Amino acid sequence: MIPSVQREIGPEDRLLAVDDRSSDDSLSVLERLGVPTAYSTGKPGAAGTRNTGGMAAATDWILFLDSDAVPEPGWRTRLGEEMKKADAVQAVYGPEAPGKGAATFYKNYYYHHTFTRRIRGPYIKGCGTFFFAVRTRVFRELGGFDENIAGATIEDADFSERLWARGGKILIVPGIRVYHLRDYSMGEFFRYEWNMMRAKALYILRRNPERGAPSISVAGFSEMFPVLGGAVFSWFAVASGILWAAGVNHAGLWFFPGLALGVGLQLPLCFHMIREGGLRGFRACLLVMPDLLLIAPASLSAVFSAIRGKRY
Repeated sequence: MIPSVQREIGPEDRLLAVDDRSSDDSLSVLERLGVPTAYSTGKPGAAGTRNTGGMAAATDWILFLDSDAVPEPGWRTRLGEEMKKADAVQAVYGPEAPGKGAATFYKNYYYHHTFTRRIRGPYIKGCGTFFFAVRTRVFRELGGFDENIAGATIEDADFSERLWARGGKILIVPGIRVYHLRDYSMGEFFRYEWNMMRAKALYILRRNPERGAPSISVAGFSEMFPVLGGAVFSWFAVASGILWAAGVNHAGLWFFPGLALGVGLQLPLCFHMIREGGLRGFRACLLVMPDLLLIAPASLSAVFSAIRGKRY
């Protein structure tokens, strides 16, 4: 990632890496590349790390770029053009994914599909801090990211919602694409999905309703209807199938309509995954239904945690 940034930044730009208590050879790599490094002074996690870098910025804009996100050539020129139009700028995932696994392809392409086909732009309700630029003044007025949000989950959704609440806008730029280096095993994929869905549900339960409708993923509720509707109809089909197997004869009549609606809402995503990824894309389509079915139990787990007093 670092070389792709160093090749394009201008003399007016400043590059700063922030180390969040790493235990590998990251610091020695940064030293060899000649990258100035700061040590995170915030709470462990994405929010504290980004705040350390953001509060140290001496430029008019801050670009947050994850260590596993590689922007395509030409990103700096395009970013400079788009920064004049909004308070923040969001790049998108490209359609390609590393490795050969279906889980990695599905997760990567899901985001690409959401960014480029579900979101009806030009402004985006949420944000993804893998490549996210924001005016320094705005970032500091908002107090940065909420460090009470652990890990890397919905700290960006919370920030974007606060930005919108103060009248700011986030411009999505499909012309700036990022190649995501993260490669998921099947177990890592489902753990990530569970944690993310649970964090989103906790976030919605504790949020301030005066901010308006929250972002779901990087999109609004209406843009994510295929996902939310697919989850409801998929569980409707599962419940009908269980009742049918238990001897409730009429329940079987509802199984196939529920399955058809749940799957039908995902056909555009599957079509594009297969077109882009071939056999790998087809195998990725097999993860759509399990991913949808995960939403309800993860949300219920969040509800029980909220009842016990957990805030995030």
